[in-house]
Amino acid sequence: MQRRSGTEGPFEVVGAQFDAFEVGSEELEGPGVVIDEPLVAAVSPGDPAVTYLGRTSIPLAGLRDRPLISLPRGTGLRGVLDRACAQAGFQPRIAFEAAAPPFLAQLAARGLGVAVIPALTADEAAGFGVRTLEITEPKLRGRVALTWRTDGPSTPAATVFLDLLRTRLTVPGAG
Repeated sequence: MQRRSGTEGPFEVVGAQFDAFEVGSEELEGPGVVIDEPLVAAVSPGDPAVTYLGRTSIPLAGLRDRPLISLPRGTGLRGVLDRACAQAGFQPRIAFEAAAPPFLAQLAARGLGVAVIPALTADEAAGFGVRTLEITEPKLRGRVALTWRTDGPSTPAATVFLDLLRTRLTVPGAG
């Protein structure tokens, strides 16, 4: 799990890199994952990865020698990518980093590399000018989790806000 730096509040929304809810020596509780989306490879429409036999997916190893466009180190999605590449026996070639997935897609649309981003609808992909390929072998997922300290929220307002987040953000069947 990746924690935003400088967060000292009673609860956090974090990019989950791992299944356990533990950051440093601090134990965290939570209802679990509130967002769980597949990660995809976004490329310009003329990219060889999509023109090759009308491909709709690409194994992670197929990104080994490609310039990648990713979120910066320290984000949950980047941690998922780095860990998966390490387990596959290679280090990703990060050509560009940006803090917003839409900007990553825009860079990919210009042919600057393969953006690894949360899945887009067909309309969203067309709007950014990219084609997306499901990343397989392994399939990568981006997750965001709601967590809080084991001693719970520290104020009545935080308790009410946490209850609201639990009911509005929790993905049915997740966490």
